Amino acid sequence: MIAAPEIPTDFNLLQESETHFSSDTDFEDIEGKNQKQGKGKTCKKGKKGPAEKGKGGNGGGKPPSGPNRMNGHHQQNGVENMMLFEVVKMGKSAMQSVVDDWIESYKHDRDIALLDLINFFIQCSGCKGVVTAEMFRHMQNSEIIRKMTEEFDEDSGDYPLTMAGPQWKKFKSSFCEFIGVLVRQCQYSIIYDEYMMDTVISLLTGL
Repeated sequence: MIAAPEIPTDFNLLQESETHFSSDTDFEDIEGKNQKQGKGKTCKKGKKGPAEKGKGGNGGGKPPSGPNRMNGHHQQNGVENMMLFEVVKMGKSAMQSVVDDWIESYKHDRDIALLDLINFFIQCSGCKGVVTAEMFRHMQNSEIIRKMTEEFDEDSGDYPLTMAGPQWKKFKSSFCEFIGVLVRQCQYSIIYDEYMMDTVISLLTGL
C-alpha cells in the first residue's frame, strides 16, 4: 500500500486562515448590503449647529437692526443708496427716525454724516450738483460753492422750497419738521460740536 502523503502543518493553518478571512468578508458584504438597503430610512437629519445656522444670510431670522448708512447714503424701508434729501422729499419715513439715523451716522463717522447734511441743504437750494467726499476733504468752502454754482439751473428761479404743487408742499412740511427735530435732538450734544457748527454754518453763510 502507498502511504498517504503527510500534509504539512503550515498548509492546514493557511487553509484555516483563508476560511476565516472568507467568512469575515462575507459577513462584511452582508452588512454593507443591509446598510445600503436601509439608507435614508433610519437616518435622521441632524440639527444644524450655530455655525451652520449662520450660513445663507440670517438663516431666516430677523434682519440686522440699526441705521445703515454708507458713504453718506441712507437705507430705510427697503430703499437703498438714497441721500438725505431724497428721504425727506419722499416723506415715507418719520422725521424722528431719519434724524436718529443721522445722529448715529454722525457718531460713527462725522465726515460722512456732515457730507450728507451739506448735500441736503445744497439740493434744497435747487442745485443739482453733489459735493463729493474728495471735494469735502480737499477744497475750501468758497471753492465748493463756486463749483456748485455751475450746477444751478439759471433758466429757472424755482427751487424745492418755493416750488408749487402737492409734492413740494409736502416736502416743505417735511423739511421744517426735519430741521426742528434735528435741532431738538442735537441741542444738548452735537449742535454744540464746534466741528459740525463751523462746517455747516460757514457753508450756509457762503451760499
